[in-house]
Amino acid sequence: MPHPALTRRRFLGLAAVAPLAGCQGGFPTVFGYRLGADPLYDPNIKTVYVPVFRNRAFQTTPYRGFEVDITAAVVAEIGRTTPFRVTSDPDKSDTELLGVLAQVSKTVMNVNQQNLVREGEVVAAVDVVWRDLRDGTILSAPVRGRPGGGPDPVDLPFDLTVPGPPPPGIDLTVVPTRVLAGGRYLPELGETNASALNMVQRKLAVQIVSLMERSWG
Repeated sequence: MPHPALTRRRFLGLAAVAPLAGCQGGFPTVFGYRLGADPLYDPNIKTVYVPVFRNRAFQTTPYRGFEVDITAAVVAEIGRTTPFRVTSDPDKSDTELLGVLAQVSKTVMNVNQQNLVREGEVVAAVDVVWRDLRDGTILSAPVRGRPGGGPDPVDLPFDLTVPGPPPPGIDLTVVPTRVLAGGRYLPELGETNASALNMVQRKLAVQIVSLMERSWG
């Protein structure tokens, strides 16, 4: 039996009033939990520079210029779901989001008796690097372990054949994060290759912007 002083109506009333009370001096809260999407992102980052993604995939119609559509979808998703502001000047931005359209493929999954496409799928792969322009930190794939970038120290036997850590100051090759997304289309339902591409770019935008959330660790 719930406590008589905390009925469902009273609970909903408290939930409606609590955000207003929690807005003073920070994020709105309910019973100590912060509301909204802002707590998911680093408050030290305010701006993001997003240049047009590069295209290393085989460029042919209708995929020519698809990297521009993906970039526009990512910029729109950043403005819709994050507290970050997209800027056009890298010298005045905190971070930089770089992307490369690595691959676009189309697969026919089913045909009818006339050998016409009944179901198909378009899949695209994008390599993403999000880095802090203030200190060069790779935010999309942060290196875990000790500050030098190496693994945590462990008790291993001494071996001269094992190479040592790289000297400080060497910029190691940045490994991008690959994001994949697919979109199916059914011509019998009025869906086309264009609608599949639109679905792919929306999925890619959501996944890329999700990489910008703070780590739970």
